[in-house]
Amino acid sequence: MTASRETIALSAWTVLKGTPTPVAEGLAIVPAESGDVVLELAGDTARMGGIDWTEEKYVVLELQADMQSMVRTNLEFFAADNPGDKVDLCLNYSLIPNHRVRMAVRLDELASRRFFLPTYPGSYKGHVMGNPTHISRMNRVRIHLRPGRDTRRFTLFHFHLSDRLPDFTVVGDRMVDKLGQYKGMEWEGKTASEADLVAFLREERCRAAAGTGYPDGWSRYGGWTERQFTATGFFHTHHDGQRWWLVDPDGYAFLSNGVCYGSRMGVHGFVDGMEGLFDWIPNPDDPLYADACTTADQIAEFVKRNGAEAGRGRRMVNYARANMIRAFGKDWWNAWVEINAARLKRWGFNTIGVGVNNYFDERVMDYLAKAEIPFVWTLKHFPQTKASIFRDFPDVFSAEYASQAATFAKQLEPFVGNPYLIGYFINNEPEWLFQHSVNLAERLLASPHQLASKDRLVDFLRRKYATVAALNAAWNTAFADFADLHTPLAGADQKSEQARLDLDEFSKILVDQYGRVTSEALLAVDPDHLNLGMRYAYPHEKTIAGFTYFDVFSFNRYTENPVPDLQRVTGLCDKPLLIGEWHFGGSDKGLLANGLVAAANQTERGLAYSFYLENCLAQPAFVGAHFFEYNDQPVLGRFDGECMQHGLIDICNRPYEDMLANLVKTNAKLYQLATGQIEPTQQRGKLIPRY
Repeated sequence: MTASRETIALSAWTVLKGTPTPVAEGLAIVPAESGDVVLELAGDTARMGGIDWTEEKYVVLELQADMQSMVRTNLEFFAADNPGDKVDLCLNYSLIPNHRVRMAVRLDELASRRFFLPTYPGSYKGHVMGNPTHISRMNRVRIHLRPGRDTRRFTLFHFHLSDRLPDFTVVGDRMVDKLGQYKGMEWEGKTASEADLVAFLREERCRAAAGTGYPDGWSRYGGWTERQFTATGFFHTHHDGQRWWLVDPDGYAFLSNGVCYGSRMGVHGFVDGMEGLFDWIPNPDDPLYADACTTADQIAEFVKRNGAEAGRGRRMVNYARANMIRAFGKDWWNAWVEINAARLKRWGFNTIGVGVNNYFDERVMDYLAKAEIPFVWTLKHFPQTKASIFRDFPDVFSAEYASQAATFAKQLEPFVGNPYLIGYFINNEPEWLFQHSVNLAERLLASPHQLASKDRLVDFLRRKYATVAALNAAWNTAFADFADLHTPLAGADQKSEQARLDLDEFSKILVDQYGRVTSEALLAVDPDHLNLGMRYAYPHEKTIAGFTYFDVFSFNRYTENPVPDLQRVTGLCDKPLLIGEWHFGGSDKGLLANGLVAAANQTERGLAYSFYLENCLAQPAFVGAHFFEYNDQPVLGRFDGECMQHGLIDICNRPYEDMLANLVKTNAKLYQLATGQIEPTQQRGKLIPRY
């Protein structure tokens, strides 16, 4: 059965930014001075370009951007009652450059049911950004190419609507060399040959064998031997009257200076549909390189977002592992543990951070036993209910949620009694909070499902107002009975200011229940290790409600200076604070994205690192931060398309020495900074726009 395609002529588009030139196969546009390209298609509601736009159709673009960074491309939608430039909802993908690629997204994604879009060949990461809406409300759409490293020309070849996805196979010049490095750029420190790679890695193993421990004055767990509290045999929290501390199992003051995925050798990246872009791809049937090969259904985070079936047969390769195999053969894993554990301690890291069990073949427990470095664990398979309230926020008052939480908590059983486990993150960047403008209780009223949480909301309103007449007066509604609240109602928070306040209040009750049920289930299984909270993507007042059930409140913070956020959260939450992710990426070492916060070069990365961490340490609630991440990501993207140069080591396992020079100095004075013996630096690294 052939696909149904409805093509929209490129001449129907208006170029709002950039200088257009018709070419034989499409429309070429030189970016505006700002680096942006913007095209707009307008028309009748849900009928832009003279064809019907319906939620079961895919929007398909065929395009190419000539540049030396990933291509950040937005599809921006505007409702008919929105005459301005404020976007109602954006469907965003980043794409590989200098190749003719296809971008496709189904129009039912305007319902904003998830944050992360599927990754296809030729695309990097994709997102849904905006409150839930519907294509039937839209009468304008824009294609917005965001500025990159050096955008020279953008060409749009084709635009159509279809009832199915296109062929995403990418053809063109090779981009990745046999070592996994980007071919389109040269840089100082780029590995020149396989012989150079092998010689360097073998030298690193010899260096590790010489033995290197933590800085002087640190305990066997990485705590501070100059200050001691009660020893319990496990990590715990303590406030000494001046500041919060973690305390190591031997009783020494401890601050968790970690590296996310610090136990992992390399990152698996997609080759599926892009085979022609690589100089060499290992054969998964080759016994020597089998450990470097997998498929997407074996990546836990891919499965979480897309389901196992979507990943079957989608080939992935870990070039960093392949490089270790080149140097050490079947003994590659032992060599990796020896090299890496010595490095982390020598550099002043005392924690293996984040979700260390994302790959099913990582041998994480074996690594941790050999390395003897404290670690945190990110739990997987957060309890979900068949019907959710918004995105991945479950029906938290249901018996189903409680039952799922009890099963979920059993993941802790292997860790009971392990002194090296600092604690566990209950979740990792839940998707519901990425759209923080959404009111959870409003979504609850809008739901067509019979939810236990909606029953609780109705009871909450009945107790508050007693009569439906009082509710109607406050909300500017005309309910005949409280039972009418079970009929789906969208936009209830817009009925009146009091309606918004009531729904905000109940949203906090939902978040409180969200944290309470899981925390109590986990405590019943493991009373000894720290509950590190939900590891939210960023700090927000909407997340604070559940903090009372956590031992430590955790959030990620990508910014130049997180001190204002730490101070703000401290005012809302009397708990120790842990930053679960942060980084500064680089722009000079051969990848197509430079991080969520980016520095001009490796030296500036090191300065930015020191400013960030040293000023955090001066905050009395701060007990740790985990740098994201240990490895650079693959040139053509990991399981979700991320391709950032933000690691401490490159794909050939070479450290970024210019960055590490500052990093090691800061890490060595961790505890002196925390106690005010040393003032934090005020020198900032030079940052540049992200791409």
